[in-house]
Amino acid sequence: MAGGAEEAVASGRVRPLGCSAVPTSTRAVALTFDDGPDPLFTPAILDLLAVWDATATFFVVGLGLAAHPGLVRRMAAEGHEVANHTLGHERLDRLDQDGVRAQLRGGAAAIEALSLGRAARPRLVRPPFGFEGPASRAELSTGGWEVARWRGCLERHQPKEGAVAQLVGGAHPGDILLAHDGGGPDRTATVAALPGLLAALAARGLAASSIGRLQA
Repeated sequence: MAGGAEEAVASGRVRPLGCSAVPTSTRAVALTFDDGPDPLFTPAILDLLAVWDATATFFVVGLGLAAHPGLVRRMAAEGHEVANHTLGHERLDRLDQDGVRAQLRGGAAAIEALSLGRAARPRLVRPPFGFEGPASRAELSTGGWEVARWRGCLERHQPKEGAVAQLVGGAHPGDILLAHDGGGPDRTATVAALPGLLAALAARGLAASSIGRLQA
């Protein structure tokens, strides 16, 4: 799953929309988690973020949200940003524009249904696996969506020794970093690596923040 956008771009199959960094004067990176909520891993990640006084953006899958709404309410209650990772985590490059629209709007509607205090439809979205096709590009560019990509991925660097230091060493304020709190694979290694990631960021004077806070 990690690196999907980079591989797709290299193959020439997509022309990515969106940004992999947020213009900011704050000494912080945007930490993001995809594919949750997952009752096996999301609570532990939320616990660690609380210990480190860090915030993040969680790109949640609508069907997972429907199964575990309490975890998403906890994200919002603890100051994290809840964003759209589609309704069913389907690859958007394999759908026609109606299908893409249904995935995007379905994911947004699932978030809206929780009444998390937002005034409008959530527009921040990350396409599953980073894949896009002509139909999804058309819908993303005309549907009022704000697409978030990433500059570095925690899982892509695991479990190589020194990989977290390498990831953080190349990070700049505003960079969007990707990790996962669900999605099927065992995310135990992600949970284990997170304290080291947050410590390494702190050592460089970089906080972990949500995309929304860096944009404010």
